[in-house]
Amino acid sequence: LQAPDVLATCSRHGTNGAARNFHGAIRARIRWPGGAMKPRPVHLNTWEAFYFNHRLDELKALADDAARLGVERFVLDDGWFKRRDGDRCGLGDWTPDPAKYPDGLKPLADHVVGLGMEFGLWVEPEMVNPDSDLYRAHPDWALQVAGRPLIAGRNQLVLDLTRAEVSEFLFGSLDSLLSSLPIGYLKWDHNRDLTAAGDRSGCAAYRRQTLAAYGLLDRLRAAHPTVEIEACAGGGGRIDAGIAQYTHRFWVSDCLDAATRLSIQKGFLHFMPPEIMGSHVGASPAHATGRTQPIDFRAGVASTGHFGVELDIRALAANDRLALEWWIAFYKDWRAIIHGGCLWTGDAGDGVYWQAHGGASELLLFVFRVEPPAERHAPVLNLEMLAPDRAYRARFLFGPRLTLTAGQAPLFEAIGGDGVTFDGAWLAACGLPLPPMPAESVVVLRITAE
Repeated sequence: LQAPDVLATCSRHGTNGAARNFHGAIRARIRWPGGAMKPRPVHLNTWEAFYFNHRLDELKALADDAARLGVERFVLDDGWFKRRDGDRCGLGDWTPDPAKYPDGLKPLADHVVGLGMEFGLWVEPEMVNPDSDLYRAHPDWALQVAGRPLIAGRNQLVLDLTRAEVSEFLFGSLDSLLSSLPIGYLKWDHNRDLTAAGDRSGCAAYRRQTLAAYGLLDRLRAAHPTVEIEACAGGGGRIDAGIAQYTHRFWVSDCLDAATRLSIQKGFLHFMPPEIMGSHVGASPAHATGRTQPIDFRAGVASTGHFGVELDIRALAANDRLALEWWIAFYKDWRAIIHGGCLWTGDAGDGVYWQAHGGASELLLFVFRVEPPAERHAPVLNLEMLAPDRAYRARFLFGPRLTLTAGQAPLFEAIGGDGVTFDGAWLAACGLPLPPMPAESVVVLRITAE
């Protein structure tokens, strides 16, 4: 038995120090196209806008609107291939559905690229539906143990990648798509567990199956070195340091409820850096939970990772559209510091969570209030990463959405203007005062050394 590699660390700087160590290790493992990470593009995914209901005219209209808002990558999600009107059929048959795309995907891909955006595509190569041409031709290609029933999950089985002919077929299918279309990005999904993970001889195949998947990814990357790949597994089921060597982004969860996402993303960031954390602005009410949340809160949560949008932006109210446009521009202005520096996270108590990006000379500080306040006064944030012998200016980039009567809160009014100077020792020991905030709201501050 050859056990997988393990990454382990210790730190004198608490869980944030340990997280930064892990971030460094993961960053060292990622192999970016061209040798270095480019600015992480604003991402639009079509899934919660259309699900399986693809119409070329609607998709082109969405792309037009996305480009106007500043989106830089347009990803066509599940539903584009043959007979794919739901999750019961089609997996394994990686050719465009002739009813939805009579001329193939090229008209849509060319339209997206012509708007100045990158075109991306959803695939789930390791899976097969029993109701597919591939399975009918090769039922023995499913991962299985002789004498045991084939157990479907999400109406699909897993292909046995340890068989050379299976991996060869998948490489040929994906290589054909990548060679014939201007695809810059693959969302690579894996929507079920590996049950009955044995090969034809009855031997355990879980590890070899995983290594074969890595081998397929590696071969595709060698053939198409400019393509980025997202690791998705029913959301976050495949977030690990092993696959990080072959991919460039993780989809953290299929739940886009921003309050739930904060908790999920906090766990992700204990180990993985923010530039590979896919984080999208979803619809309101959230499709997964039904909760309604303000656009600024949803977009603020999404801005702390690799920012994306997953809703039909054409249906946004005018004020929400303006707000989303502001957050897209904000993300573009600040993504270098969000993705390029150190990260600190914390829980201030009373429903307040914070996240700081940057370094001791400049911080971008996100403060989220998730729950209604239970205390009369908001908590303070102890910014212990700041140098105690330096002065710092704090200024709101996105301020509290409360009307403050003149004289009622002069400190926060000043922070919202030219900013306020504090001693680093004070901010570390006594803390940065926070403004009153309603539930499900965000403020963003820039803190710079003077």
